[in-house]
Amino acid sequence: MPDNSETREQQADLSRFATRAPESEVSRMPRLKGSYAPYCWTMKDLGSDVPPGRRALAVELQRLCRLLALEPDGSAPTQLQAAGRLHVSDTSLSRFLSARYLPDIGIVRVLHAAVSTDTGGAEKAGITLAGLEELHSSAAAEQCGGCVKLRGEVAVARQQASESVIEVSNIQAELSAAQKETAALREGAAVLQSEVHALKIREARALKTTARRAVRAGQRSRLTARRDAALLPVPPRRGDRQQSNPSKRAALNVARQAEALQSGGRQDGALALLRHSAEVLSPAETAALVYVLRESQLDELAGTLIHIYGRDNPDSDVMRAAAELHQHGAPADAAALLQAALSTRTKAP
Repeated sequence: MPDNSETREQQADLSRFATRAPESEVSRMPRLKGSYAPYCWTMKDLGSDVPPGRRALAVELQRLCRLLALEPDGSAPTQLQAAGRLHVSDTSLSRFLSARYLPDIGIVRVLHAAVSTDTGGAEKAGITLAGLEELHSSAAAEQCGGCVKLRGEVAVARQQASESVIEVSNIQAELSAAQKETAALREGAAVLQSEVHALKIREARALKTTARRAVRAGQRSRLTARRDAALLPVPPRRGDRQQSNPSKRAALNVARQAEALQSGGRQDGALALLRHSAEVLSPAETAALVYVLRESQLDELAGTLIHIYGRDNPDSDVMRAAAELHQHGAPADAAALLQAALSTRTKAP
């Protein structure tokens, strides 16, 4: 094995040759080991867009790397081995030497210290640490100019992003409030619909109950009259027929209910009551109801009842009701009832 002094002399000679040799000569250097020329990894192409300060620093870093001592086996250090001495990755070292990235000042100082050690003194490194730091400051100043602009753009972008976040937050809050209001309105509408439905059901039941009560009252009146007639077969006095007629009692109940509905603004309820009454009342009760409605000056309801009864009931019931109206002294209503029935029948095919 060669002694240490001889090895150091070989390393120094190779380092000095690599420092002085241009790129073409480095590529022609004898390959001690491996398939690549020693220190070829230090020869990085610098792009035309690299600023002068960064270019000068990168060239100096390449030169210093070529001053690193040989490995113990006598081979030139590889980029990976050099990066290990600088405590960085080989990829980062390559980017520093090609001026793509600016190394930290600490890495620059470590490289200068390693070269000073390998060459036998800081004066043999070819550049002082202060000079190397000045190159780094110049390169950093060039980069900082772009950084200032970039930071400004980043600040503007962050401000816009912050404003966008606030705007989105406000929109989401408004949307949430609108959704809550919509849900409340829908709930209120559902409650109102349920109440309206319940009211309609109660109203229909009330109308049917009223009509049934009127019919039952008329039936009880007729039964009472028949019983009284059976016990006391005395003919009624003249001029008192309309007041004692049991059919009129049922008619009075219906008429009062219809008048109350109409007075309360429930015209539809009054009409519904009349329709139901036309279905369940007898011809005599219907005639009595028409007469009572006329007496109460509810002419519109009387005319509606005449039209409904003549349209929906059999001819025999219409004829009986017309006869009752004629006996009540209402020939015009009797004629109107017959006309309603006749017009309905003639329209049928």
